Amino acid sequence: MAEEPGSGTATTGAVTLPLASRPAVPNPPGRAVGWSATAAIAASILLMFAVSAAGPSAVVPALPQTWPAPPWWLPLHLSSRSAEAATVAAIILGALGVGCGLVAVRRGARPPARLLLAAGLTAIAVFTVLPPAGSSDSLSYAAYGRIAVIGRSPYLMTPAQLRASGDAIGRQTTRNWQDSPSLYGPLATGTEWVAAKLGGTSIDLIIFWLKVWLALAFGAVAVALDRLLRAEPAARARAHLLWTLNPLMLWAVMAGAHVDGLAAGLGFLGLIVARQQLKTLRALAAGLLIGLAAAVKLPFALFGIGFAWAARRSVPALVAAAAGAGLVLVVGYLITGPAALSDLRADGSRVALDSLWRVFYGFGSRPGWVIPAAALAWVLLAALLAWRLPPGSAGRPAIRPALAVSVAWLLIWPMQRAWYDAMAFCLLAAFPASRLDWLLLARSVPATLDMITAATWRPAAHRAHAALHGAGRAHPRASSWPHAVAVQIGRLLIPEARLAAVIAAVALCLTGAWGLWQPPPAERIGPVRPSRAAPPGRCPERGIDHNGLKQDGVP
Repeated sequence: MAEEPGSGTATTGAVTLPLASRPAVPNPPGRAVGWSATAAIAASILLMFAVSAAGPSAVVPALPQTWPAPPWWLPLHLSSRSAEAATVAAIILGALGVGCGLVAVRRGARPPARLLLAAGLTAIAVFTVLPPAGSSDSLSYAAYGRIAVIGRSPYLMTPAQLRASGDAIGRQTTRNWQDSPSLYGPLATGTEWVAAKLGGTSIDLIIFWLKVWLALAFGAVAVALDRLLRAEPAARARAHLLWTLNPLMLWAVMAGAHVDGLAAGLGFLGLIVARQQLKTLRALAAGLLIGLAAAVKLPFALFGIGFAWAARRSVPALVAAAAGAGLVLVVGYLITGPAALSDLRADGSRVALDSLWRVFYGFGSRPGWVIPAAALAWVLLAALLAWRLPPGSAGRPAIRPALAVSVAWLLIWPMQRAWYDAMAFCLLAAFPASRLDWLLLARSVPATLDMITAATWRPAAHRAHAALHGAGRAHPRASSWPHAVAVQIGRLLIPEARLAAVIAAVALCLTGAWGLWQPPPAERIGPVRPSRAAPPGRCPERGIDHNGLKQDGVP
């Protein structure tokens, strides 16, 4: 993450100064931290590649190998300890790398944005052709798609029933969530149906196609951020750190193959369609995209609140957006039927084992007061964040309110997973830098560590048995210290860490200590072409730089 040298001259008042005369940026500290970030992020992503490519383990669910078709992996038979330790190291290195990168950008490092984008897109492509890791949810997605292909409803039929029918995909799917019908929206089911049609009776090919949709969405957000912030070098680099090259997001979304990436991509594109001067056609497009995101996973309907606030002074825009979102959702749920809505209601009442609410009642059955209390707390925190968050960009008015309600939901709601954070990080990347970056980054680390052993695993001795009885059958696995640590993190640390994140967010709101960062003086002046200086006191047409600061005398 070395800095790019500048050229040309800068002007201040009526005097033209060479770039060498600008206030110096602390290059050595910025460069050293930047290279540390580069090394940590690269090592993290390469470790993730290695664990995924090493085939079935405690971290990677077993899939039949159908070379040369993807997913591609080698039967290296990693032990539980090796796979889990490598994954823990990758997650910690990734978080440290992103943190160092944020510091480096603050100190003046400006890595080549095209290189960051290219590296991120390459990582996305590699994860696409590797097997899923850190989660076996994608095997359940494949089962839901297969159920739809055979003409049944995945909102009524369960993967266990598919397995009992003797179906080829049913025999290969995971034992996790076997008795649960689909909890996702109609568009998620549609993408699973298409993947199942393309993959046929090969579960690994179905998962590959599911990853293709995620790669397109994740990559679309990366490209959109790069274009959106192309005139703001610091913000552009920060956006790629928080999204495109964030190992925690790559692991949770791309390696884990979770539909949250698809919903985040659609919803984010819908929000950036909004502009300060919102036109009816733009509003319709935004509504369609946000509606599609909610049709993947209903919590992404929260993005619609952000858009509605941005368009609150334009009744035609509000009507057009509501029409677009309503069209998608009504048609989608008419196709899937009322069972989809009942399953969503059931999903909304679940409480994760690592929820912050466990601090108050432990690990017993859920008390009846938890969901109403969570709903009230979410409303209060969303209102506080909407009131006290730093100002956002005037050109992206929907990002700030959407971030407020989304962060409040992620912090408060009882059912959370590491990949749910995709909702916040895509918005955060388009929001000005503040201490919220550090809060969400620190919060996501223990939650990601807790999920590294979510995949069911079959030791090598059980391969023949698994081939006969189905690829998703779980078998006893050797315990390891990384697994024991992950269990302790999940049960003892994460609820407290989630509660601490809520307290920290409230404290930041009440104190206003967001730590807003201004770019170094050289960047505030900005590179300009040599030209005749404007008269003193005149504010020319282009006399405002990308940070909203006046550049006196800029032609």
